[in-house]
Amino acid sequence: MQVEVTPEETAVLIRWKKRSDNHVLVRMKAEAVLYASEGVGIDIIAKMVERAERTVLEWLAEWRATRMCSVLTGHAGNQNAAEPARAQEEELKAILARPPSRSGVHAEFWDVPAIRDVVKILFDVEYQADSSYQLLLRLCGLSLELPDPFDEHRDEKAITRRMAEVKAQVKSLLDQGWEVCTADEVRLEHEAETRRMQLPKGQRTKLSVDRKKTSQSFFGALSPTSKKVKPYPIEGNQNTEQTILALDRLQRETETGKTAVVPDNARSHHAKALTALHEPGRLLERITPVFLPPYAPDHNPAEHVRNTAKNNTATIQHETPEETLGAFASHVTGRTVDYDSEHLPPRETRNDFVS
Repeated sequence: MQVEVTPEETAVLIRWKKRSDNHVLVRMKAEAVLYASEGVGIDIIAKMVERAERTVLEWLAEWRATRMCSVLTGHAGNQNAAEPARAQEEELKAILARPPSRSGVHAEFWDVPAIRDVVKILFDVEYQADSSYQLLLRLCGLSLELPDPFDEHRDEKAITRRMAEVKAQVKSLLDQGWEVCTADEVRLEHEAETRRMQLPKGQRTKLSVDRKKTSQSFFGALSPTSKKVKPYPIEGNQNTEQTILALDRLQRETETGKTAVVPDNARSHHAKALTALHEPGRLLERITPVFLPPYAPDHNPAEHVRNTAKNNTATIQHETPEETLGAFASHVTGRTVDYDSEHLPPRETRNDFVS
């Protein structure tokens, strides 16, 4: 009597069979199902688990009916058979304080599927609702938020060293009377929705929606002196040519003789066609670039300004692209900004998972 077992079920059954802290009957049932999935005869399985053939047949029939629940002794078909006692809750807290891999669970961090597996193994309990497992996570002091995104290329030590150099250089240039701006690009999209309903008598209502998308990019320069942002529209895509045009306009509108621009490490900012123009006698000779460290957009004050502006205008549906772009530009230019390399908003840290 062969039964079907998925790879995920096989992994759990193997762990149950190997764990010495499981009930003996749980280990026997797991072992019987694994043997049956490989086509081993009932008589051989009965000898291996030291049970009658009739008992093994009943186990396999229950497996086909209730799958994993049938292996948990005394709780087959009962999704909320018991709740962890106080001592068991303390045990669960200790387990969830370690990475899942150290508890026999193949997961990067604790989530509902991972804790469901552990609760099955330890307490023979399976809840029907995911909210029950979420409450257990809360009980153990874990967050239900997703972990913060991270970049494997990001080198925190190198970023700290480079930011110290940038801050020292910027302070020196400001003391010499230079104008210093942090810069960043942003792309906005406007999606207009026009709905028309037709209500002919005796017929089904028809609803048609016409969507039109329009986008516009800006080059923004934030001055820590004036605490203002100057947005420069970009025609077409964000590229080196458009960056050159925006920088040329910025230097022409700057009253001081020398200007330092602090951009991020986008490829278009390092293009030879751009860097060569900063040499004496060239178009952008009055501008000196001071590059931020790579993979560190959170250290760019202009990045925080544009994100705040987008978050405050993205949820409002405007009728025309001009209204959408105007709302963004008004939000950016209509206020003073206290962000600089020394004063940035705190990074959101939501990664409370044990990984």
